[in-house]
Amino acid sequence: MMKVFLNGRIVNEDQAVISVFDHGFLYGYGLFETIRAYRGRLFLFDRHYDRLVRAADAYNIKLAKTAYQLYDEVKLTLKENNLQDAYIRITLSGGTEGLGLWGGQHHTPTWLIMAKPLGDLPSVKGITSLNLRRASAEGAFRSKSLSFANNMLAKKELYERGLSAEEGVFFSERGYLVEGTVSNLFFARNGTLYTPHEATGLLPGVTRAFVIELAQRLNIELREGFYKLDHLMNADEIFLTNSIQEIVPVDQLDGNGVQVVGPLTERLILAYQSAIEEQGDVVYDKVDE
Repeated sequence: MMKVFLNGRIVNEDQAVISVFDHGFLYGYGLFETIRAYRGRLFLFDRHYDRLVRAADAYNIKLAKTAYQLYDEVKLTLKENNLQDAYIRITLSGGTEGLGLWGGQHHTPTWLIMAKPLGDLPSVKGITSLNLRRASAEGAFRSKSLSFANNMLAKKELYERGLSAEEGVFFSERGYLVEGTVSNLFFARNGTLYTPHEATGLLPGVTRAFVIELAQRLNIELREGFYKLDHLMNADEIFLTNSIQEIVPVDQLDGNGVQVVGPLTERLILAYQSAIEEQGDVVYDKVDE
């Protein structure tokens, strides 16, 4: 049975109770982060925390938790579940502010930390163009919010088309490539790497940003812009990124074969794996953070 960290204490999953007045439940008002643990080390934890802080500020949710505190709670959750390599989800909801919309600060948010074994992860993935368009961001920028209906409806579309094993690719209302349902998108052409611009409405993924940094370190030319399906169809290589699956090469685009693990993708995968090996665990000063 999974043990979860809920509002300051570890409880069994069947004892984890959240109020019916929680605004995460009532209105999808909240945020989450997914982090991967390697041998007990939390990869890119600082970056996930920073993104959570930025989003919580935009949502007017009182964070009241330092990076060290959250780090310590995640580590405790791993320990209680006897996990070293794991999928971690941190959820921060608006908490119980009563029935009805609330425009002030959410002072008593709900914190939930869950961890589970990784399971089977794809080595390659097929992608399919979605008919459903990417909804616009909830605020000034897209946060990793609990308002996930757009993504779930995209999964429904894939299921109804008999393509549930594929990753769906969202387009904006103007027809520009945005992102996958749970991933960011990259493609390469003639030695140059491309990825949709944040202004398309994508979620600025932590892994996406790290891969962009790796490309810069490797002197790979990278362009962020506004691209349509024909750009993707003419690509030499395509891959997806997210924090759990890392860098996933694409082998099919709308049923058409794509070169698997091209040279740029291979270089970035090797650099990513090296970064995992090189990065030690986060160390915080408990006294003075």
